[in-house]
Amino acid sequence: MKNIFLLLMLALLITAPSLSQIDSHFGYIDEKEIAQFAKPLVTSLGIAMNTGAFHTAHIPTFFGFSIGVRGMIMMIPDNQKTFTPAIPAGYKSATGTNETATFYGTDGGVYSGPGGFITYPSGVNESTLPFVFPQATVSILGTELLLRYVPLNIKETKINLFGIGLKHSVSQYIPFCPVDLAVQVLYNKFNVENLVTSTHIAFSGQVSKTFAVVTAYGGVQYESSKLTFDYNIKGDPTSANPLLQTDRKVSADVTGDNSMRLTVGGALSLGFFVLNADYSVGSQPVASAGITFEF
Repeated sequence: MKNIFLLLMLALLITAPSLSQIDSHFGYIDEKEIAQFAKPLVTSLGIAMNTGAFHTAHIPTFFGFSIGVRGMIMMIPDNQKTFTPAIPAGYKSATGTNETATFYGTDGGVYSGPGGFITYPSGVNESTLPFVFPQATVSILGTELLLRYVPLNIKETKINLFGIGLKHSVSQYIPFCPVDLAVQVLYNKFNVENLVTSTHIAFSGQVSKTFAVVTAYGGVQYESSKLTFDYNIKGDPTSANPLLQTDRKVSADVTGDNSMRLTVGGALSLGFFVLNADYSVGSQPVASAGITFEF
């Protein structure tokens, strides 16, 4: 499990040093609590993978091609930095608070009871998480194919990000439609060999309007994300939690808190180059920007 999420950031061409400490966090939480502890992180990954897929609803009626880079930053709400653990009857907080940190939180909780102490891991104390990745599109006859692919080998570990999307123009069927309308389905998969596998799916409806070199765009999107964690428990014989007393390997599926989001943004066309920026409101707000070469 060590450095999994540092590798993730490298695979997506960014640096997030705090995540290199992942082994010191997940190795001290059992499979019954991992969902609560890791859900905000899984949500962030889902939001990242499902962001930046469009900067217009227009699709060329004959042929089009683009290649670019998307960058974004997820903002973590305070209510996703803590959770209330399911401690056994007879236990109470030794620190005066019933809550403990999620992955993004600060201090882990300590609880005392008849069997001794139960200690939860601390978080990385972060309020934002950035991502960057490349993507390309090919369009023909009002339908667009989107592709994302990042293959890496780091310290003999195979890492892959693969994404594919399909968008279709709806406005082409509406005579004299004053705006461009489109629908899109997007699928992304991220894999660190023998360590992490995540899948992310999104369905969106998009609208845009172009004024000379400026395009205003927006969309409503439904999305979901799931990540499978494979990590090692660092056994502590003194723990009052039987699931944490011995060394063992754990595999657990965690579903993110991804559902609906609303996106608004704008794009500026400078010849073959397009600059865009947008903001999405959902379970975690995300600001996104991109630069695209298209023709």
